[in-house]
Amino acid sequence: MAGRLLLLAVFAGLGAALQARTGAGLRTVVWDAFFWVVSPVLVLRVFATVQVDRRLLLALGAAVVAAWATAALAYLYARVVADSRDERAALALGGGFGNTGFVGIPLAQLAFGHPGVALAVLYDRLAYLVPASSVTVAVARTHGLRAPALARASRLRALLLNPPLLAAVAAVGLRVAGVGVPGLGAAGSIAALLVGPAGFLLLGLSVPLERFEHGRVELRRAAGALAVRFAGGPLCLLAASTLLGAAVPAAFYMLAAMPSAFHLLVLARVYEVRPRLMRLLVVGSTLPAVAGVAVAALVLR
Repeated sequence: MAGRLLLLAVFAGLGAALQARTGAGLRTVVWDAFFWVVSPVLVLRVFATVQVDRRLLLALGAAVVAAWATAALAYLYARVVADSRDERAALALGGGFGNTGFVGIPLAQLAFGHPGVALAVLYDRLAYLVPASSVTVAVARTHGLRAPALARASRLRALLLNPPLLAAVAAVGLRVAGVGVPGLGAAGSIAALLVGPAGFLLLGLSVPLERFEHGRVELRRAAGALAVRFAGGPLCLLAASTLLGAAVPAAFYMLAAMPSAFHLLVLARVYEVRPRLMRLLVVGSTLPAVAGVAVAALVLR
């Protein structure tokens, strides 16, 4: 466990060290490799081999209800406290959408081992039933100060051109047809080994290194959004599991409390959704979440 923590810390530090030298170039390469290669292989293996019984289906149902409830709670909070639509979007996105992929999957592996990776992949792909990126883009587009109008065909193409989603659909189709994929087990094992270092390298490459300057009001509002992210998610999941009578895996509760998603930083830049505030939300949630899970895994395992 200590060795794994050290390895992840080294990759995060390496990413931070390389960030100033490479700019966005290396970050884009790592992102593309994760999104187009590692993640789809991992999803394909999990969806092709996981045994989904009634218990897991109920747990996933509770996760879906909880994810949307958390997003609604974050938006309600943002609507009450924000002074402008772009601030409302930043608070709602930061509070409502966690990093269940690039951070969640490596932390699930760290805390629960390979079984945790399978659960994290299922949660990451199915917690909103649709790709979370499509929901967050819709919020940013309608609330940002610069939201260019895209043609309907372009929006649909951007939604469907999602390698992990396509891998999940392909895996389900192959299972229904009874078709196996040669070498999938070995490829999935390699992807599971790579997901942690790649995720933490991306973390180091993505964390902004500029000075933080925020007023008290903005800090208080950000703290409220992060309270929704860290506490609202698990509480909504607990309520949903009680309502549905579902036995929810511990990994799901951890994933419900993941820090604000990395890609929100990109949306904040593209659509002018308070980039500085979004940086505060993402960084202010990611660092304590990673440290907390790492310490807990080291102590409890």
